[in-house]
Amino acid sequence: MARNLVKTGLLTAIALGLTLSCAKTSLYEADHDEDAMILSASGSNLGTKTMLGAPNAGVCEVLWKTGDRISVNGTMSDNAVTAAQNGTKNVDFTFSSSLSGPYKVLYPGTASANVISLPSVQNYFENSFDGSAAASYGNARRNGDKYSVSLSSFCGLIGFAIKGSATLDRMELRSLGSEKLFGSFTLAADANGFTGAFSGGTAGVLTYDCDVTLSNAYTYFYIAIPAQTYAAGIEALVYQADGAFMRLKFWGDGYALASDKLVQFTSFTYAAGRTENLLSISDLAAEDGGEPTAASPGITVALYNVYQEGSREDSGKNYLYLSNANVREALGTAIANTSADIIGFNELDPNFQNGGTYSLKTMAEARGFTGYNWELDHPDDIKDEGNLLGSNYKTYNKYANGFAYKKSLFDISDHNYVWLSHTANNTYYTSRSNAHEHSGNPETTCVYAKFTHKVSGRQFYFFVTHLPTLTHAYSEIGASKDANGDYSAADQAAAAALRLKVADNLKYFVSSKAGSLPYIIVGDFNFGPYVDSKKTQVQPLYTAMTSGGLTNVYDEVHDAGNMSGFYVNYPGTQTGSNWGAYYMKNLIYPQFRIDHIILHDGASQDISAQTYKTVRATYDVGEDTWCPSDHFPVVSYITFD
Repeated sequence: MARNLVKTGLLTAIALGLTLSCAKTSLYEADHDEDAMILSASGSNLGTKTMLGAPNAGVCEVLWKTGDRISVNGTMSDNAVTAAQNGTKNVDFTFSSSLSGPYKVLYPGTASANVISLPSVQNYFENSFDGSAAASYGNARRNGDKYSVSLSSFCGLIGFAIKGSATLDRMELRSLGSEKLFGSFTLAADANGFTGAFSGGTAGVLTYDCDVTLSNAYTYFYIAIPAQTYAAGIEALVYQADGAFMRLKFWGDGYALASDKLVQFTSFTYAAGRTENLLSISDLAAEDGGEPTAASPGITVALYNVYQEGSREDSGKNYLYLSNANVREALGTAIANTSADIIGFNELDPNFQNGGTYSLKTMAEARGFTGYNWELDHPDDIKDEGNLLGSNYKTYNKYANGFAYKKSLFDISDHNYVWLSHTANNTYYTSRSNAHEHSGNPETTCVYAKFTHKVSGRQFYFFVTHLPTLTHAYSEIGASKDANGDYSAADQAAAAALRLKVADNLKYFVSSKAGSLPYIIVGDFNFGPYVDSKKTQVQPLYTAMTSGGLTNVYDEVHDAGNMSGFYVNYPGTQTGSNWGAYYMKNLIYPQFRIDHIILHDGASQDISAQTYKTVRATYDVGEDTWCPSDHFPVVSYITFD
């Protein structure tokens, strides 16, 4: 069976028939050598109406390409297609080795008798498909002194046409029923040869590298996938060069793809941020698919408390030294592995900010997290220039918040920060002169921005904050422990009331700022859904921050039945104590799920969480495994419905 790997100067008669047709061959013993077997391979025609390869009366011929070889029972043909035979229909392949039945034939030729390999990356070929996926097989049959074999393609083909103005970079295909799309497949055989059944393959994403600029005329794409039943269909993400993508869905109810078959789907106009449910059509002519179906554009949002103590150089705490290259690499890897479109950061001391000694931007970009704008230089603890507040007042940022966003996907506006009051209801401060007296210890800020999603036009607000710890609350009210090391009931009530007031003022500010638009709040809230590990005491603060139209993404994904069992059993997001960022230390305790992404619908636009995960980047010190922060990044894919 022929294949064509040439991206330019494509033979006019080649095309789909390379994998979709059957090749009739005859195998006979040469008169001059009893041991020699000659396979005279002849490509048949693909009797399907097609636009591929300039068909003659709707028929595409199968032609051989220079270098092609076949194999029988794992024995390669002695010869390959020569340059003079390139593009011809009939080629004789010689086997000097002694072969015995059953005669199992594979194309391309391979040293294995029963393994076919498909690549994990296919390339775009104008009006054709990637010949590296043109695998086929068959059983030779004897008829007198001659042999014949009808080769069947291992794959079927999906085809579709796109027009528009975008420059496409690649497509990523996933089988929604976990069927394998590439890798090494073992063909089943019995005493008569191949049975048609197979097993194996590699789980993962099949990449289709296209690098095509669309136009007003349709561009046709053809991708080879194994002929098998796709129980839940296939999904393809079609990426622009700037990272935006459109989602395609094939066979939502499942489909049994036959070998040697092309399934052509409806044509459409490319629109990043949308989903198109494609319908198969009966022929290959271009059809007007109409406008893209109504869909839910989505973004990946993350939060990472990078832990301000991580920049310290305290003696005996060398596992936290950011001067250690392993620590910096782990921190950059944790950020990069979120693959977030927008990521909020907590506890940004000056070392982490832009231009700092241990710049987050520098560490993340070193791990491939590029193409982002970094908005990290927001204050938190107020710098007391001139020592106006006394010598004991902190003069550095310690609990600052910030964010980074993919600049190709978003326009940003209305970007600033405020301090949240802990002394008055429905109050926040935009002035430093008021904030230092009324916004707690440390000063609680909320950084915000209004984003416009470029590819869909959807607008929303994004808020990043860090709420007070219980320790901070006790300090603020001047509480002290008794002889038994306990706080009085009155102090406990006062500390709880202070934290609740800050949470209520956060809700007041974000709702006032966002107005009718949907919004996302991310941050280390320093409280989880429960007070204790047994889930017997619900945390009132958590209740406050998940009421009034607010939804925690963890709860939404869990309640929808889409939560991974790992996060059900290990819900914690805080890895350890202040000086012990030890992997898995607190993950089994629900009260340590203190890092949150919270959503609120807009007046005319719902917002929903589809996924939830944490990122677990680690490094080793001696025999111990540590994390670069005492928090894990939290990630959610969120759609605007």
